[in-house]
Amino acid sequence: MPRTEPKKPTRQRDADRTRSAILDAARTLFSTRGFTNTGVREVAELAGVNSALVGRYFGSKEGLYRATLERIIDISPMLHGDRRSFGVDMVSIFCDTQDASGPLAMMILSAADPAAHAASIEFLQTKVIVPLAAWLGPPNAEERAARLNILWTGFLTSWKLLPLEPLADARIASTRRWLEAATQAIVDEGAG
Repeated sequence: MPRTEPKKPTRQRDADRTRSAILDAARTLFSTRGFTNTGVREVAELAGVNSALVGRYFGSKEGLYRATLERIIDISPMLHGDRRSFGVDMVSIFCDTQDASGPLAMMILSAADPAAHAASIEFLQTKVIVPLAAWLGPPNAEERAARLNILWTGFLTSWKLLPLEPLADARIASTRRWLEAATQAIVDEGAG
């Protein structure tokens, strides 16, 4: 009877899972350290992969940053709800989602690097302002979209990133109602 060698387990590479792990790690590090203070090796280590894979999938740290922004910034799902409850719906996302400030933290902490700053502005414009303006419609759709962005980023910055005591969780109910009303008022400027 011929002797057969036991089959060695094959290590199957799962490109999608590896790519996703790298992007998750990048989001975590870029959102807590910024672009400049995050290294490709650190991202790879957190993702549990070889740093060469980061280069293979994303080309460079800037490519990784751009891919991470591409993945996490997308307002379009929020534009499918009832227009009349948009203020309440958006504020609910901000206040009830664990990592609502993650993309903003990532962009703010990375603003010192010119390439990361440019990518942040590009993605904010193309993935938030433009689709939001198209959804808002006339009059002054882009201006209204920009005002909504100012309102939301100001709130998230003051609540999560540079926390102000008056916005502590116990006192946020009245601020939440104000933000819902202010958001809805900008949306309703186009109602006719």
